Amino acid sequence: MRVMQRILVFAAAVVLIMVAPDGSSKSGAKDRVVPIEKMQFKAANPGVTRAVLWGDPTKGPYGAITRFTKGTKVDWHTHSHDIKAVVISGTFLYDNGSGEQRLGPGSFVQERSTIKHTTAASADSDLMFFEEGAGPFDIKMVK
Repeated sequence: MRVMQRILVFAAAVVLIMVAPDGSSKSGAKDRVVPIEKMQFKAANPGVTRAVLWGDPTKGPYGAITRFTKGTKVDWHTHSHDIKAVVISGTFLYDNGSGEQRLGPGSFVQERSTIKHTTAASADSDLMFFEEGAGPFDIKMVK
């Protein structure tokens, strides 16, 4: 029984050591909450703004909320890294050569870096989607 008590005391001590007085872990990691009205959207391309949630799209992996104004279209292109997206509002128009697909809220798309495609917002509403890039964001236009 004494062995079990020592293990419990040791475990409790480890937990107390790892948690700072403000409730954060010793590593400094904290929860992050960003209401939409506090997100800082910055111009990414004509008709496109992005609020970066984590990472840095100019340097490596990232997560962001991206907005296209209605009717904005990015013609045929590829990216250097895969991008995953989930539509939040509006209609995401996506074509990878198999014909245009209309993706509404809740829809998911994974853009492979090697696949040429177009992306657009429908003409009737702005588009907002969550985007996660596996590496730095870029657009390589193709004909």
